[in-house]
Amino acid sequence: MLSTKLFYRFCGIVTIVALLSVSLFAQDKPVPTTYSSYLNAVNAPYAWNLGYTGQNVVVGVIDDSIDMGHPFFSSNIDTDSAYNTGVIYNNAFFRQNFMSNLPTQDPNDTSAVWDRATVKYTNATSNTTSEYDSHGTSVTGCIAAYNASTNTYGPAYDATIVPIRVDFPCQAFPASYGGYSVGNYTFAQALVYDNENIDIKNNSYGTSMGYIGQDAALTIAAINDAMANNTILLYSAGNERNKTNYSNNKDCSKRITNAHPYTITVAATGKNYTTDYTGYAPFSNYGACVFITAPGVGIRTSDREDESNTNNVFTYNCTLVSESSYQGSVTGNMNSSFNGTSASCPVASGVLALALDAYKQAYPGQTCDVRYIKQLLARTSTRIDENATAEEVKWVENAAGIKFSHTYGFGQINAQGLIDAILDPIGTLGKNYDVVTEPTIASFDWSTMTVSSNEFLAYTTTYPSTGNSGGSVYMTTFGISEEELLAAAAEYQSGSAAYVTPNDFELMAANEPVYTDTLTISDDSFLGSGILKQDMEEVVVTLTAKADNAATGFDPRYMQITLDHDGVTSYLAFADPNSAQYNVNSITWSFCSNAFWGEDPTGEWTLSVYNLGSDTTTFNVSKVVSSIYMGELETSHPEAVPEPSTWALMVLGVIVVFLRRRK
Repeated sequence: MLSTKLFYRFCGIVTIVALLSVSLFAQDKPVPTTYSSYLNAVNAPYAWNLGYTGQNVVVGVIDDSIDMGHPFFSSNIDTDSAYNTGVIYNNAFFRQNFMSNLPTQDPNDTSAVWDRATVKYTNATSNTTSEYDSHGTSVTGCIAAYNASTNTYGPAYDATIVPIRVDFPCQAFPASYGGYSVGNYTFAQALVYDNENIDIKNNSYGTSMGYIGQDAALTIAAINDAMANNTILLYSAGNERNKTNYSNNKDCSKRITNAHPYTITVAATGKNYTTDYTGYAPFSNYGACVFITAPGVGIRTSDREDESNTNNVFTYNCTLVSESSYQGSVTGNMNSSFNGTSASCPVASGVLALALDAYKQAYPGQTCDVRYIKQLLARTSTRIDENATAEEVKWVENAAGIKFSHTYGFGQINAQGLIDAILDPIGTLGKNYDVVTEPTIASFDWSTMTVSSNEFLAYTTTYPSTGNSGGSVYMTTFGISEEELLAAAAEYQSGSAAYVTPNDFELMAANEPVYTDTLTISDDSFLGSGILKQDMEEVVVTLTAKADNAATGFDPRYMQITLDHDGVTSYLAFADPNSAQYNVNSITWSFCSNAFWGEDPTGEWTLSVYNLGSDTTTFNVSKVVSSIYMGELETSHPEAVPEPSTWALMVLGVIVVFLRRRK
């Protein structure tokens, strides 16, 4: 039988050996020492050196096929949870008209057809176009790649990845499935999938046309499901900023998913198409709904294993428009220059995974939602390009002392700031920023001045019965000739489109508003309705614009909307004179602004709507409702659990070794 002294020594030695084993062998991915400059721009190494690598976080990637066996991230893939919304192929109408050459698929199919196939489809006139399905692989690498030989790393290289496949080209067809459009039905499937277990969902895609509200209720319900389950949705802002003849979509507030208060819109940095992340990328969209930016040019990431050079073929009515190297410079499994808000969004998702990793380790058993994360992002993101003067770029400071830009949102995402704010909110920010479980929403009807707590989010667009033409798998435009459309597509692919100039945003000064009104909100407004007044988060303004002449409609690209409060002007919608013309009879749309974050909602609000276009297509405005999202509360957040110190525990083990029982 061991003596008491030997027993204590034995226990101490076991403790030391066990802790050494954890320290030396548990981390099978050493912290990178050489890596791309974009990782420094978001301070990812700061998180790595604290032990936060995303290992406790699950990220869903809603995208096209993902090469799940890719050596850069195969160990991160949760193959059991991978989901394929490609079952839309099984729809009889869809297969008969568009996809007859594809096999039927099972939602859980993880075969080569699922994760690395060159998917081909045949359109109604039997002409074949190819989509190489490599986008999702590059997006996944932006989050979780790890390859020391090529210095290719994602910020959260230990995060668990759940591939959620949506076949992009198929979503542009006007097919119907269960009463819903193909695109919104499959994307809604992806948005609600496994939200109980997925922390973040990355969405590096978007519509090619502004003010499209088809099946909006389905999309909004899916977003609300993610919110209810604490799944954080990040969306790309889009890449149309420097394009002409595109469809009124440079302002991402004209997309449902970007303009929703429960999502995070990510724009891109990469000044002049370089790895200078102190300015916006020329293609990166803007808008009042932009929340953060992240590097989106020259991102080193993964590429399809079976593609040495990935080209996309773009056609219009089966005529070759252009063939371009979409993925940039590709060598073997690596893409050395992945560009676009498709890249900036997953970079931000990866950084956010580092922050959630810190949160989960610091506050075991607790959950945080998108509103808590937004409070931190609004206060910890890095402001860049602070001397900008263009209206759509410049920074404005609101009454709460928070600065906002319609191009940068609250700035470039910063892992160090996020983690410091999570671990030490008082020391970093001066107070806690936990939020109540349910948001407080006060809706003000500008016509009746009534106040209610009902959320008003409605999106519809009505087109006139005549005058619509054009259309393509890759773009949807109205009112321009096929020749113009082909030229616009070639210009888009060559990257030679003229930049949008600041003058395009200064036309408002010479115009009288179509509609202007002032709403005064007081403390009594809230007391009378029984709604708790708190500091503001997003402000959503829903309005209806109707053509004066239903036969001609009006051109919404010339509609510009501003909202003023406490000396700050937010552009709810920028006019877009360089985009393609298309006329509508009416639009009901909810515009979301982050410019007033943290302010007191009381005071005067002024809404102005301008028509900067032709006098022959005029419109009027009715039914204006502003919904103020609130919910910031200073609460007693439990103390963070200190990060365990392996060396401190080993010292304890040494002490145990030499303990002696006193008799």
